[in-house]
Amino acid sequence: MNSKLVNELFKQTKEAVSRAYCPYSNFAVGAALLCDDKKTVIQGANVENASYSVGICAERTAIVKAITSGHNKFMALGVMCHKGRVSPCGICRQMIREFSKTLDIYMFELDGTYTKASIKDLLPDSFGPEDL
Repeated sequence: MNSKLVNELFKQTKEAVSRAYCPYSNFAVGAALLCDDKKTVIQGANVENASYSVGICAERTAIVKAITSGHNKFMALGVMCHKGRVSPCGICRQMIREFSKTLDIYMFELDGTYTKASIKDLLPDSFGPEDL
C-alpha cells in the first residue's frame, strides 16, 4: 500500500480513537477500515456498556458499519488505542478473518509509525467460511 493511503489510514484511525465510548475501562480504541475501492474508509470505535460483555471493539464496529453500508471487500485495517499501538483481540481477529484470509492490519503508534501484519500472521490455521 502506498504511503499516501497509509497516512490517510493513520489519520482516520487516530480520529476514530476520539470517538470511543469507554467510561468504564478508559481504554479508547479506534479502527479504520479501507475498502477495496481505495477511497472509502469506515471508522469504528470501541463502545462499552454497563453490562461489560455487551460492549463491542473498534475493529468489529468498523466491519459492521462497512457491511451495513454495502462494503464487504477490504484492503487494510488500521487500529490504535489512546496510548498507541494495540493489536486486535481474538474475537476481532476471527471477525476480520470472515472477510479476508490476507487483510493487512496496521497497528499504529501515536506518531504514525506502525507494525504491519496480515490476518494470516495474527490468526494462523484459521477457520473461515470455506471450512463450512
